[in-house]
Amino acid sequence: MKTRTKIIIPVIAFLAIGLFYAFITANGFSFYDEGISLILYSDYQLQEFQSNSVDQDFPITKITDDDLKDTPELKNLIEKALSEEYPLNRVGRVPISFEELDNFHHQYAEILAAKYSRNSTDYFTVDKQHMPEKYLAISPSTHLRTFEGSYFEYDGQQYGIQPNRIYIPFVEEEDHLHLEVYKTNGSLREKDHTWADLSDKQIELEPQIVSAIDNIGKQQENIEVFSFGLSPATVTKHENWKVNTLDGFLFEYKDKVFSIGFWIA
Repeated sequence: MKTRTKIIIPVIAFLAIGLFYAFITANGFSFYDEGISLILYSDYQLQEFQSNSVDQDFPITKITDDDLKDTPELKNLIEKALSEEYPLNRVGRVPISFEELDNFHHQYAEILAAKYSRNSTDYFTVDKQHMPEKYLAISPSTHLRTFEGSYFEYDGQQYGIQPNRIYIPFVEEEDHLHLEVYKTNGSLREKDHTWADLSDKQIELEPQIVSAIDNIGKQQENIEVFSFGLSPATVTKHENWKVNTLDGFLFEYKDKVFSIGFWIA
């Protein structure tokens, strides 16, 4: 076979594959899975979101069925979200001050040290690297401290507790600091976890811990729904709809507030 023929055949094959791929892509085929994500906000979490975003403007655009006539996939997602019940919160949250959290970490470290025959300082690790410049500008000694006590027991029930990572000195907004408590999935195992029973301990933070426990299952959370396997053209159509229809990413439909997003995997 002549050398020129040997060259031409692979080139033709490559061009044919390229043209075929261009054709199927133009007709909606993709090697990736793409779709739309939709959040239906509960009144509680919408209020939380807005209160935590006081320095930013998040406009809410009111839309009607007429705005959805060319996006049936989005309309179906909206109807799906509206047909579901709001899940209840699995994490109890209460406001807390930095001083209260810091004191609790040290108190709990002493309790853990007594249980496991260790030093209380063993339950803390410090990271001084990769600190945000804005935090170092406030204090050059800023570091991230991690506390090992992420679990506890109270009245026979085991819980996880957060936050266990805080910046020292505290350089974030204290108004956004919350104690979070959640029930563990099953019993904790001693070889895998570290915890102590706080039921009969003199913990200054006990009232907040009890309030966080009591808050579990009391608030409605957002409903999240997803579409799968959409073509790139369909996803692009919805992206254009968002840009051309909404003032931001939030919209109101039938007196409910939603946000739309897009994903690819």
